[in-house]
Amino acid sequence: MVTCDEPRTIIVPQRRYAPDNPRLPRETPILGLGCSSFSSFFSSNGDDEMTVDTISIDHPAVRGWVETIRHAVLKRGINLLDTAPWYGHGTSEITVGYALDNILKEDIHEQQIISSGQNASTIPTIQKRKRNGDLPRDRLIINTKVGRYESQPILQFDFSYDTTMMSVQRSIERMNCSYIDVIQLHDPEFAPNLSILKEETIPALLECRRRGWTKAIGLTGYPLEMQHQILVECQGSLFADAVVFDQALVYCHNNLHDMSLYRDRCFPSVDENGSGDDNISFAQFCQKSNIHLMAAAPLSMGLFTLRGPPSWHPASTTLKEACSTSVNLCESKGVNASSLALLFALSQLEVGCTLLGMKNVEEVDAAADLAMRFCDVNFDAAMKSGDSDRQLRYETILDKILTETEREVLSLLLDEDHGPFSAVISNGEYKWNWKNEVTRFWSLAQESEQTR
Repeated sequence: MVTCDEPRTIIVPQRRYAPDNPRLPRETPILGLGCSSFSSFFSSNGDDEMTVDTISIDHPAVRGWVETIRHAVLKRGINLLDTAPWYGHGTSEITVGYALDNILKEDIHEQQIISSGQNASTIPTIQKRKRNGDLPRDRLIINTKVGRYESQPILQFDFSYDTTMMSVQRSIERMNCSYIDVIQLHDPEFAPNLSILKEETIPALLECRRRGWTKAIGLTGYPLEMQHQILVECQGSLFADAVVFDQALVYCHNNLHDMSLYRDRCFPSVDENGSGDDNISFAQFCQKSNIHLMAAAPLSMGLFTLRGPPSWHPASTTLKEACSTSVNLCESKGVNASSLALLFALSQLEVGCTLLGMKNVEEVDAAADLAMRFCDVNFDAAMKSGDSDRQLRYETILDKILTETEREVLSLLLDEDHGPFSAVISNGEYKWNWKNEVTRFWSLAQESEQTR
């Protein structure tokens, strides 16, 4: 574990992540940089028309994004970047590439390692642009995704073998980074069926890992039950006993209104003999299966902000109102709601790294300063306390890192009988109906195709 000693006071704490899996990082920062902000998804700076064809390093917004990434990595030690072809439909990956050109150093040894692997002749053309930085490639963790791409509904998802292979090569070239640390299967709940994932997407991901284009394979999507189904059905004998997935990235299930990652015990617990006993949570399932967890969207995609969520947010009106009430309660007590939500998410130690979108240097510094409160937390010792003491474990951590006022407000928010989330917890609206979202999307895609 890296400690926050005096010479490194600006560096966010890191923690042990996957020492037992050489494909994954041994340690990660507790706070990672979600790169969806480096696109037009959440921006109002006049870059809403920016595309992969028009993006330029000279654009003021892009220059700001590049500086944000450089500052996060070099000044605050946030050395995990998570992007996707879907973010800005390519502009996020291109922006990350611009930043990496000035962060990473040229590394001939790295090229030799990549080119000496299996099927070296199939490694894509890389390092077309000169690197001007000083950081070795292995000091940076770069994750991206496959499966979700274009804005038009009919072109948005493609889980085919050829497109998956092409996407990984394109990501490597866009980001000028030689290889990806973790390639994630993006939003598999929108796949037309599980068969295409088994027959095309996952074999392509395994081939990418075999070729050295990626070190590890992960998946990410909203429904935990879909992730569980894929992890169970697509590991082991189906792929000649190959271990397929190393990591699971969840989002919007590790926050103040939705702790189903830990609380919903609806997944069968299967021991080494193949028999099950009591149901367990998704976090427990991942731990038992040697799947390492990350979590994104600690602010629940804008629900825990003063400006509120974007218009497309899938939460019900009831949940949006409950979150708005919680934000107003925080502000009335002199507590920043977004800060409290982030601190609460960071305190959940089953998650190795929490990803947060930070669109400028000021937001990076604000989040990094909050993460610095965990400098004195002994993550390893806390995790050894055992799952039966989970509630006590994270409450003990929160007692260390929260002010007295923040603790009082958090207690009000988490009151399941009288707090702002009591109604949504009792009626099940603490999360949204992903099946309705999928049905609505494909209906829209069919309508769009019929009008072409």
